[in-house]
Amino acid sequence: MNLSIIIPAYNPPTTFSSLIKSINKITPNAIIIIDDGSTPKINIEHSSVVVLRNTQNKGKGYSLIKGFKYAEKEGYTHAITIDADSQHDPESIISFLEFDKNISLVLGTRNFTTDMPIHRRISNTLTSYIISFLCGQTVIDSQCGYRRYILKDVCSESFKEKGFQFESEVLIKLLRNNCTHENLEIPTIYSNENSSINNINDTFKFIRLILRNIFKD
Repeated sequence: MNLSIIIPAYNPPTTFSSLIKSINKITPNAIIIIDDGSTPKINIEHSSVVVLRNTQNKGKGYSLIKGFKYAEKEGYTHAITIDADSQHDPESIISFLEFDKNISLVLGTRNFTTDMPIHRRISNTLTSYIISFLCGQTVIDSQCGYRRYILKDVCSESFKEKGFQFESEVLIKLLRNNCTHENLEIPTIYSNENSSINNINDTFKFIRLILRNIFKD
């Protein structure tokens, strides 16, 4: 397994450089950062780090797809995706690496406890249920961005969603194609950092995604 770590980042918090240092201490795997139009530009100088830049903010999905394609082109077979806001514990990378390399998707799953804001608990429970129903497989935490992918599986698909809904779309497409998946329990971490998620707008986009997949446009 030749694995890279992909981090989409748009105006990341001050903890971002510490996150990169923590990852470097845990694993020698390459880190691919997609700077999604941040101001100022992300500047990380380390031999294991590559920074790809979007000239303007394109969205999380757009950035992840860009990272996947770059990683596959560079010869990587797998990728772990981590959010830039330090809500994913880097120590869990070790657990992701322990899974069978032939599993298409390893999905980080959080406990929907009081540590998670109530609106996130409600939306995550509903979206996970809907996606599980559509795919005929159990998805516990559809909105968690901490995952491990087989790159050839995800890069062989085409996607319409360029924002946060991409992570739901990729689940629907891969699981409907009978790609294997496993769930990995990870810590539930929430900070006071501002979220880029627009609850109303992103709910509308999720409904549009579901309708598109029901009617197969």
